[in-house]
Amino acid sequence: MEKEHTPGTESVTPSEEAEIADADESLSNEVHPDASTEDTNTETEETLEETEEVDPVARMAEEALLYKDRWMRLAAEFDNYKKRTSREFSMVVKNAGQSLISQLLPTLDNIERALQAPQTTEETKTFAQGVEMIRQQLQDTLDKEGLSEIKAAETAFDPTQHEAVMAVERDDHPADTVIEVVEKGYMLNEKVLRPAKVIVSRQPAGKDKG
Repeated sequence: MEKEHTPGTESVTPSEEAEIADADESLSNEVHPDASTEDTNTETEETLEETEEVDPVARMAEEALLYKDRWMRLAAEFDNYKKRTSREFSMVVKNAGQSLISQLLPTLDNIERALQAPQTTEETKTFAQGVEMIRQQLQDTLDKEGLSEIKAAETAFDPTQHEAVMAVERDDHPADTVIEVVEKGYMLNEKVLRPAKVIVSRQPAGKDKG
């Protein structure tokens, strides 16, 4: 009587097992041919990323130079600002009393005219001495503020400092010479506050200019 053949009950020899294992490995390689290559690429990219990272010390040094440059620029701008404001403040202080001094000049003129009046008695002489003391005090105060008299008499006419109110023919002076000061002129801190009103000479008519 023959035995029935039952599927799956056959015995497998060692050589057959080896062949099956080789077949499985070949099939695995065919299904995932780039697995090892992908692993290698990933490791390479990670290495490059680590290499491309900036050195913290170098980054801090670069930032320090940047901040230093900004600070130097700000310091230079602030220094220029201080110098400019200092000059402007100095000019304001020098010229702060310009309006007041201008209003005081007519008073000074009148005091000087009063002193030119003849002193015929002891009383008028004593009075004039008192007025002169007041004039000198006022003059000293104005001088301290930067006021100075424009020198005009016997000088060449200067239109920037003199104002001619009359021209007189004179052969004993060169033409355009100040021969008389009608009203004194003043400068305040090297700036003309009031030009001097003067009488100038001119060449007599018909006289040869040569």
